[in-house]
Amino acid sequence: MTRAVLYIAMIFFSGVLVGGTLMNLAEHDWLHVEPRHEYDITDHAKVAALMQQQLALSQRQRQEVDQILVRTVRRYREVERTVAPRFDAVRAEGRAQLRAVLNPNQRATFDHIVREVDARYPMDERSASIPTPCPTPIALH
Repeated sequence: MTRAVLYIAMIFFSGVLVGGTLMNLAEHDWLHVEPRHEYDITDHAKVAALMQQQLALSQRQRQEVDQILVRTVRRYREVERTVAPRFDAVRAEGRAQLRAVLNPNQRATFDHIVREVDARYPMDERSASIPTPCPTPIALH
């Protein structure tokens, strides 16, 4: 009975790993083949240009909008620096728990998958640098 439960648990966790990997591939590679034009507040120059385009801002408004967006991005970065370690700790804890369930061969494969994922999506992509203000006036294309 215990052996059957262990096999079922191993099959379940293997399914989680394979399913998660396939979902990641589907989300990042297959579903987004063409670049998307997403709204990204951290790219304040694009946000400012969009606001200029849609709102016909005056020179003074463009300068104020740029300053506000730079401050907002800085605050986002501050929040990210405080929250990111908590996410990283949860990730590390989950990985350790998964490793504990796996046999040595599975663990080696799992570690390889983790290295590939970490190489593709490095945690140090969280840049602490704050973007410089966008040029004034904002050039529209």
